Amino acid sequence: MKKIALLLAAVIALSVILCACSSGPKSLSQIFEEINEKFELKDMLVLTTADQLDRYYGISADDVEEFAGCINSTGLDQEEIIMVKAKDEAAAERIKKSLDTRYDAKLKQNISYNPEQAEIIQACSVEQEGLYVSMIVSENAEEMTKIYKSSIPKS
Repeated sequence: MKKIALLLAAVIALSVILCACSSGPKSLSQIFEEINEKFELKDMLVLTTADQLDRYYGISADDVEEFAGCINSTGLDQEEIIMVKAKDEAAAERIKKSLDTRYDAKLKQNISYNPEQAEIIQACSVEQEGLYVSMIVSENAEEMTKIYKSSIPKS
């Protein structure tokens, strides 16, 4: 009887562990938190509302399933992280176009008056993988992008 009780307890414990480990893909907010914790982002305005997506990027809330990101609030550094999951492929294309426009404007604005920041921007890009679209502009963009890409579902 004790063996059956121990076996049952082991099966229940294993089930709980497996359920906790297989919670599905990370949300963009979770990915952002991971990036924020690792790189200790400072002086950043965290994007929390659909109005901010429209104001900064011209992205319609109707196109977005979820998003996370931030913009440097000092006006000096051009660090900016935006990760968006679109509702469908057409929405993803519109979001990519909006982020491409933002990227081009950042580069054009900095190329003459802030060449160091322009170099950082040039080393970054807007990327799309299926429904996921991102623009990560940072000195640490390569590492941040690895975290992001390893956390989203593969298309």
